[in-house]
Amino acid sequence: MLLYRLKQTYICTVKLPIFFRILVLVTAFVPLCSYSQSAVYKTALKKNIALFQSAKTANDFVYAANCFEKLAVTEKKEWLAFYYAGLCNVLAAFEKQAKEIDIYCDKADVLMRKADSLSKNNSEVFVIKSMIAAARINANKLQRAQKYGLLASKYAAEAVKLNDANPRAHYVKGKVILNMPLVFGGGERKAKPIFELVLEKIKVYKAESDLHPSWGKPEAELELKNINRSS
Repeated sequence: MLLYRLKQTYICTVKLPIFFRILVLVTAFVPLCSYSQSAVYKTALKKNIALFQSAKTANDFVYAANCFEKLAVTEKKEWLAFYYAGLCNVLAAFEKQAKEIDIYCDKADVLMRKADSLSKNNSEVFVIKSMIAAARINANKLQRAQKYGLLASKYAAEAVKLNDANPRAHYVKGKVILNMPLVFGGGERKAKPIFELVLEKIKVYKAESDLHPSWGKPEAELELKNINRSS
């Protein structure tokens, strides 16, 4: 009985207050919860990337963009969902009528500012910035070509500067030169070797993960096909 009382006394002295036990349980649960949220986010992101990769029309890109935006809200500190949402919006802009282009470019701009704040000096972000500027030209080529052409060129150059190994940085550089007037050093002859360089860089480029940007090969191949056809 004495032994029992001693044990009981010892147990009582180390018994934790209820609030402390709750705190311990919550703290132990947080890493598991965070892991679970991260896993769900990555699974959803991968699913949305498949939507982007299979998109063919403006409506397809808009749908994919909306899916990425909804996902971005759940993980506000992750830049990739904002990036893909911006990419899909600008790709939709390229397919839209002139009066609708700015609507989607404005959305892409907001999303890329968010991505930029989460991942500073990111070459991929500047790729999309260049694409947004290029898309805005199509809303009114006569009035916008000079202003937004210069912006597209500036952002493409910055994308290359930040990461010369990034094939997409060279792709947007090639697009800028392709659409630049001949008198300013543009045109197909100048752009062709850049698109060829894109394909060379893609051969050795390794994305950080299967969730990071890896597009560019089909796009560069299409540009080269069109250039060779018109030569």
